Amino acid sequence: MSVDWNERYRTGDTPWEKGEHHPGLPFLLSTHQNLVESSRSILVPGCGFGHDAHLIGEAVDGDILGLDLADEPIRQAGERSRREKTSWVVGDLFEWEGEYDLVFEHTCFCAIPVDRREDYVTAMASLIPGGGHLLGIFFLNPDHEGEEGPPFGVTVEELHKFFGSEFELAWSQPPALTFDSRAGDGRELCMLWRRKDH
Repeated sequence: MSVDWNERYRTGDTPWEKGEHHPGLPFLLSTHQNLVESSRSILVPGCGFGHDAHLIGEAVDGDILGLDLADEPIRQAGERSRREKTSWVVGDLFEWEGEYDLVFEHTCFCAIPVDRREDYVTAMASLIPGGGHLLGIFFLNPDHEGEEGPPFGVTVEELHKFFGSEFELAWSQPPALTFDSRAGDGRELCMLWRRKDH
């Protein structure tokens, strides 16, 4: 199934858009403060209006890139951004090139078609050098009855299967806080993956 993300933003068909950063993000940033602060380059794929990237920008001195397929949220994120070291770019993650010490994942992995999950891991492995990290809030159970997605659900076992070949799990636990619409046991999981040295 192909999604026209620009059209969805233009028509306001964006149920994932909450108007703020993820409530659990401050906890993640404080828990992994040294890692986040030492990252010279950070990528936020599928950044939308950039709420998460904006908050990360308040915690780091390094460069941040917010990347999204849709131009409307990128335009608006750029208009609101006052941080010189944050860039907003329209682009396809699967075609993107660069090197990032840290990638922050939230709602990008669950939005892509299930058959492209291996491609996502390949993209992450190409963008994150050995010793770099992928920090994410993974949406395990979208719980939308009668619909296939996006967002698409994933099990913890599947996440280990997908990422285990290129990454090693350094830490995981459910978010300390989340959106009311996502509250419930087993809906989300925070994970920190370290890129293996090859």
